[in-house]
Amino acid sequence: MIKLHPSLKIVALTALILHLATGHAISCSMFKITLHGKTMAGNNEDAWRINSKIWFEKGATGKYGAVYVGHTDMFPQGGMNEAGLIFDGFTVYPRQLKAVQGKKQVENPTSFIKELMQRCRSVEDVQRLASQFDRSIFNNGIFLFVDNTGKYLVMEADTLITGNDSKYVISNFCPSTIKNPDDVKIARYQKGRAFLENKADTSLSFCTSVMDTMHQCRNKIGDGTLYTIIYDSNEGLIYLYFYHDFTQVVKFDLREELAKGDHVLNIPGLFPENKEYLQFLHYLTPFNSVFLQLFLYFLALVFVCSVLYWVVCYFRKNYPQDINKQRRYTIVLFVLVNMMLLSYLYTLFSDQSIFYYEAPYSISGKYLLNVSAYIPIVLLLLIIPVTILNVKIIKQSFWMKITKGVFTLNTVFYCALLLLFAYWGLLNIIRF
Repeated sequence: MIKLHPSLKIVALTALILHLATGHAISCSMFKITLHGKTMAGNNEDAWRINSKIWFEKGATGKYGAVYVGHTDMFPQGGMNEAGLIFDGFTVYPRQLKAVQGKKQVENPTSFIKELMQRCRSVEDVQRLASQFDRSIFNNGIFLFVDNTGKYLVMEADTLITGNDSKYVISNFCPSTIKNPDDVKIARYQKGRAFLENKADTSLSFCTSVMDTMHQCRNKIGDGTLYTIIYDSNEGLIYLYFYHDFTQVVKFDLREELAKGDHVLNIPGLFPENKEYLQFLHYLTPFNSVFLQLFLYFLALVFVCSVLYWVVCYFRKNYPQDINKQRRYTIVLFVLVNMMLLSYLYTLFSDQSIFYYEAPYSISGKYLLNVSAYIPIVLLLLIIPVTILNVKIIKQSFWMKITKGVFTLNTVFYCALLLLFAYWGLLNIIRF
């Protein structure tokens, strides 16, 4: 059995954890409007996921049946119950939470959300039930609940906020941490606020316009809003749109669907072929391709092992002084290249958005991340001199065969990475 060096185990484990943690990261936006006794709510699900689902679950005796939307993990990202209670969830950055004592633990997030939807008719019901639990398990998310009277409740990990404004918009942030909504640096959220500032309507066409205003469609491969769902809380109607195409809608009547019994529908299969979705579907990254994921892990392992080997070679002194000096310069160059690429591989596994945003990406306040956007360009500039140097190494007799092989293997993998960087569009120097 091959034993990995402890540092390699740490690299692999860290990459895996980051992949699992960021692979489900979701950005969303939601609004609700209450006018003349009618409440409508809509949500855009912005996620890099495939095979999204909509499913219907009948309520047991004394409990409400509900419709849910989500993905293949069947965690309810949003939904509505028979009483007209609507909810949706939003990813947020974890933060320091208030201390909690003497409350029940949320052991299963899916069961907890379904319990709220099965037992609660109003936001007051949600507030009473949710306040009994330590919700710290949801530190990376918040939920908005809206009932058919128009009242709403924001459920954070340690805070419950209620409101009764006729219009409300929310996205990926904790309202309890925001003093002024104008300070929220989320474009889709501000677009929604601006759209609703001086107008409101509960018609389907108006609600669709709100969602269209807040939807995402990025230039690189047309990804963005995966599905849009609009709820008529009073009538129990659901309007579903797919992949930011607002010309195609599928309508559901909750009561009619629940009468059919429990059933699950694959959202893409409900709609005509969508060219942008097919482009997204066939675009491969380590987050949707096991082969690419394992290949990048393998490269990280090779780079780490190579660095450790070169460090040993660096301190060998059984060479003439001029040759030893040349050897050390060569080793330092390759070590620096490998360390640079290891840091970038870490970045790729840390942030899925890199594969979809236009390069060089620029995120406010993320200075190191923004600098890392130029690493593929640096490798491109270095590949020719590194390759020439590698040819010289092969011809020089003082290098051991295994050492020549390590240098050559790394050079080959640098070229392989450049091909991947080109495929992912990471070699742009200037964004036009």
